[in-house]
Amino acid sequence: MDEHIPLIQQMANSMNDKEFEDTLEDLASALDKSVIIAITDRTGKITYVNTLFLKMSQYRAEELLGQTHSIVNSGYHPRSYFKNMWATIGKGEMWHGELRNRAKDGSIYWVDTKIIPILNDAGVPVRYISIRYDITERKMIEEKSRIDAEIYRLITENALDFISVIDPDGAFKYVSPTHAKMLDLQKLTSGDIYDIIEEADRLTFEEALHMAKRTTDAVSVEFQVKDKANCLHTMLASLKFIRQEGQYLNCVVVSMHDITVQKESETIIQDLSYKDQLTSLLNRTAFSKRLYDRLQTEKRKGTSISLVYLNIDRLRYVNDSYGQDTGDYVLSVVADRLKKALSKEDLIGRISGDEFAFTILKAADEETAERLTKDIKEKLEEPILMAEKTNSISISCGMVMYPEHAQTPSELITKAEKALHFVKEHGGGGVKMYEPGTATKTLERILLENELRKSVQMGHFTLEYQPKMNLYHGELSGVEALVRWNHPDLGRIPPDKFIPIAEETKIILPLGEWILREACKQAYNWQQRGYKPFRIAVNMSAVQLDEPTIVETIQRILTEEKVSPEFIELELTETSFADRVEMRHTIQRIRDIGIQVAIDDFGTGYSTFSYIKELPADILKIDMSFIRDIDVNENSRAIVKAIVTLAATAGLEVIAEGVETEKQANVLIELGCLEGQGYFYSKPLPAEECEFMIPKIDE
Repeated sequence: MDEHIPLIQQMANSMNDKEFEDTLEDLASALDKSVIIAITDRTGKITYVNTLFLKMSQYRAEELLGQTHSIVNSGYHPRSYFKNMWATIGKGEMWHGELRNRAKDGSIYWVDTKIIPILNDAGVPVRYISIRYDITERKMIEEKSRIDAEIYRLITENALDFISVIDPDGAFKYVSPTHAKMLDLQKLTSGDIYDIIEEADRLTFEEALHMAKRTTDAVSVEFQVKDKANCLHTMLASLKFIRQEGQYLNCVVVSMHDITVQKESETIIQDLSYKDQLTSLLNRTAFSKRLYDRLQTEKRKGTSISLVYLNIDRLRYVNDSYGQDTGDYVLSVVADRLKKALSKEDLIGRISGDEFAFTILKAADEETAERLTKDIKEKLEEPILMAEKTNSISISCGMVMYPEHAQTPSELITKAEKALHFVKEHGGGGVKMYEPGTATKTLERILLENELRKSVQMGHFTLEYQPKMNLYHGELSGVEALVRWNHPDLGRIPPDKFIPIAEETKIILPLGEWILREACKQAYNWQQRGYKPFRIAVNMSAVQLDEPTIVETIQRILTEEKVSPEFIELELTETSFADRVEMRHTIQRIRDIGIQVAIDDFGTGYSTFSYIKELPADILKIDMSFIRDIDVNENSRAIVKAIVTLAATAGLEVIAEGVETEKQANVLIELGCLEGQGYFYSKPLPAEECEFMIPKIDE
């Protein structure tokens, strides 16, 4: 159309008005289907519009004729835009521009517009012809591209990730502004990605880069970089090869995220998970795992080793006489002496409060093992300075041989414990090799076991409920059901005395079933009486989880007691994670029912963070030992913060146990832990007393 504009001007100047309008009608008829045409007089009033104009504007011809083009003005362009247009066509020159118009129904359309002035003999415009093309679709694409570019700019400038594009050799083709937070942008643009990666990690990155070229999936790689201040940061990067045609074809998009804080938190948790915090020795879980690996080596070699289980006799008297700090000092001295007495290849662990275990790899037979153990015992019993006084300590040792007496870590530890118990029952201070049939049951133990069996049958147990609170709002969020043994003759027997016996004798199976059923009954009772529903947490031991029918038992109890699974939570002890592969399946089946699973006493070293990432779980319960001094001990605060951070990473809820003061609660809130339980809120209560803390639905 553009090339015909001079011809149209020539025609207009050579014809009278009538001839010109007739000619234009013929021309308009031909162009009507492809070009939007309008004619205005010298004042801008519309004198002609073609069919396509009517279609685009959605006005009828009678609504447009006599009006100005302001009728379709969308208000998008500034006044200066139209002022420039009139100035141009007023001088008899053609104006070309893009206009955003508004149709009668309010919808917007864009037109590419040329306005051609028709001049009289004096060169003064007498009318104007506007020729327009619909460019709405193109403008929408441009607008979307502009918005996408703006969004991308905002993302790349404000995101936490560091986004770049590199060529196949690692040279930077694009670097997002976020890199300036950590690195020198000027150096980046002239270098390659290997310049910022620590030398030890460059090969790892190169391998990941090659892998990204061979797959359509994103490839993850972890490496370290040094920032402008020469500090190391751990980065997790995603590499994606570009296969689309364009400027960056065959390049790789690198999206890096700084996970330094997360890695530091994980290191703290891993340290908690594998080391005893007082002595830096292996804890029980780590010792068992390392012992398993050691036994596999000895099995291949066909050699024997000895395992020694050690107890510091009467350490509680040291605590009572000199205080807990002195008792901890004795433990640390014994640990240091064990490290010096044993070889670097031997394993040493602190199994519980005053008990240690260690291997003697060079003990090929029982006689050698006993001789070496007695030598070690003598070194451990050398006098220790306590409160400016020199005191002697007594050590008891139980021993077992691999493979003669047992072939698994759990069996070796159990039999070494039995040999140790034999020594303790005979006054302590000795060394005893395990003998099949060694008696380890004291009269008290025999009595408790017999009474425990009878009490389960006769119903001497009750449940108490300790509230769990939302620390921020001070509202009840749930309760934990705690079993209590009220023996008619022996009185109230603490759980730490009868639960281990119940687990060892498997009396825990009927007792545990009774606890779950009783908790479900109470949940149903509270709901029927109009109390707001909440979860009741029930403790479950590894012995129960080992039962092949445990999931079916849980389902049956829930059905029979008419309780929805969402109102029951199971708390698992650290021993539940001894066999991760089998337990994962069982725990997942329990969660599939709809029951939430909590990991109890987290942070004591028995439950490792690696387990948490592998096992299906919903909640972490931070052990009270970290809460006790959280308001005064920076280490405890750091540990709790690390647990909260990593729990959030794994998508787990966190609850703190043992909250006893308002200060502790406030510190927990600051650290991001918003749920807790402890005596600051309430001690465990009978059901009827607990009801005073439970709101009703209509309140």
